[in-house]
Amino acid sequence: MRPGIRNTLHAWERMFFRVLTALLCLLIAASIWLSRVGLPNRMGDALMRHIDTGQFAVEANTIRIGLIKGIRLEDVAVYRRGKLGPPAVEAKSVILWVDPLAMLRGMSTVQRVEIRDGEVRPKAACSDRDSAPATGVGAYQTELMLTRCCVQGVMVEALRCRLSLEETVARLNDVQMTLTRDGIRGTVSGHVQYDCRTDMVEGQADGAMYPSIVEPVLAAWNLNGLVRLFRRFEFDDKPPTASLVFQVGAGEGGPVVFDGDVHLESGRYRGVEALRADVALRVVCSNAPVVVTLDPLTVIRRDGSGQGLVEINRGTKTVRLDIHGSMNPHILRQALGVLKAPFWDRWTFDGPVALSAKGVVGYENLDGSDLAIGFTGRKLYYTNHPLDHCAVEVQITDHTVALSSIRAGMYGGEVMGSGDFRVSKDGGSNTTFDVAASVTNLDFAQIATVLIGDDEQEYRGRLSGRLALRGLLGEGNADTVQGDGNIRIDDGRVFMLPVFGGLSDIMTRIIPGLAFVLRQSDASAEFRVEESFVSSDEIKIDGSVLSLKGHGRYGFDHAVDFRAQVKLMKDNNMVAKLVRVLTFPISKLFEFRVRGSLDDPHWYPENFSTDLLEKIGLKKRD
Repeated sequence: MRPGIRNTLHAWERMFFRVLTALLCLLIAASIWLSRVGLPNRMGDALMRHIDTGQFAVEANTIRIGLIKGIRLEDVAVYRRGKLGPPAVEAKSVILWVDPLAMLRGMSTVQRVEIRDGEVRPKAACSDRDSAPATGVGAYQTELMLTRCCVQGVMVEALRCRLSLEETVARLNDVQMTLTRDGIRGTVSGHVQYDCRTDMVEGQADGAMYPSIVEPVLAAWNLNGLVRLFRRFEFDDKPPTASLVFQVGAGEGGPVVFDGDVHLESGRYRGVEALRADVALRVVCSNAPVVVTLDPLTVIRRDGSGQGLVEINRGTKTVRLDIHGSMNPHILRQALGVLKAPFWDRWTFDGPVALSAKGVVGYENLDGSDLAIGFTGRKLYYTNHPLDHCAVEVQITDHTVALSSIRAGMYGGEVMGSGDFRVSKDGGSNTTFDVAASVTNLDFAQIATVLIGDDEQEYRGRLSGRLALRGLLGEGNADTVQGDGNIRIDDGRVFMLPVFGGLSDIMTRIIPGLAFVLRQSDASAEFRVEESFVSSDEIKIDGSVLSLKGHGRYGFDHAVDFRAQVKLMKDNNMVAKLVRVLTFPISKLFEFRVRGSLDDPHWYPENFSTDLLEKIGLKKRD
């Protein structure tokens, strides 16, 4: 090649590389300038006209372009066209990761959209039900990322998914999300889609999360029933896990359905602790209050377990049950918020139980109740009375609670009975009752120890009897109680009871050395209950040396007023009858009256003169 031509080519080559270097430097400088300063207003407006299409309008205060991170929009607001109010998305920055060569592969040039430090308002992004039918959202696919964005009160710490827009459906696939609220964290994975024609959100999610994290979202969609439900839960160190499918109407009054499995460990519901719980959960809310169905439900506690079905209907204010287990019945009452009458609080369970319940019960005032309960247990208490064992059938129908087939072991004997209780519909304290019970061969010594609290006296004997009562429970209703019954105590040392202390003192003063014979005695009485009194026309106490016959009454205010006549020996043989005939002239001297209270009784002979009373150290009372 001629030297002149070679020199010319070298000159053009140097010029080309100089121009290329200058262009690269210019491009780098422009990139740095665009990434730091942003596009000029005219260029920004032209770019936004291409972005500002479809059903959403986009506004950005600054647009920066970088060679690595693509287009960066700052101070961004995204509005749904035709809808007034705040923007659907506000963010400090939105980054559009652009791949110009993607168009050659038939893909969108925007490969990733990253929203940082913003707030997303799903309701503002949804169409109004009264608006014209949606025309679609276009066709688009990209990767979507959210970082530190607030969505209806919940902080989305990180979200990564594939966004797909197809006609009127927007889908988020391969969702991986981390949520935080008030210092607690939860994770969710799954997929979700929104159809703007039907305003329905559907999807599936697997997660480990404390329910309180999503409370603001539920409240924003007026799912207050679910909020109240979730607030009843407490958890220790481990959040519950769930796998759910869901369907939510985005518009006002749209349906809400959740279906799936939930597992929790070491948590509490309404203060009731569970070591473990597994449940198939269904939540439905469609133009009506929430219905929560747990079927099947399995709960394991330290004191037992329970299995079955529970359905809570906030519309009818009822709970439907079909359960059985070995848990303390109070645990079930507390967890479901049912059977709140004071009667149920009087029971204490210290031993194993077997419980079944099937039917419906109203959790506020028993309206709509139709529930059958079967119970057997050991080592339980009614108030302070111990029962070795107890079995009972309970039928709750509307406001009536019927107890039948009651059979219990108590004080070494047996108790049998039944009862009906009708709770006031207005929620007042007046509850009608009609109960009947019989006791057989109870240990009188054990009863006396519990009732009197004195375990030093050598009480003994066996107690039997029956009782029938009806009336109204509640304060101020004592005068409505009516009934009758009888009681018998065999070989019971009745004269050793504190109420006879005054009589024993008087008799030993009249007849010195008599105290040791006031020991063995049988007692019986027929009584009736009316007008706030327990009255008896004949009370008999038969002792080996002394016997007593009396009548009187005991008031519900604990006041006693009885008259009694003491006679020698039992009236069961010819010798005793002869002795009583010979002592008849002085028998009137042994007529007594007791007044005061059971805790502080005052005995005095009615027919002794004042002088005689004073001589034996007594004083006649009015």
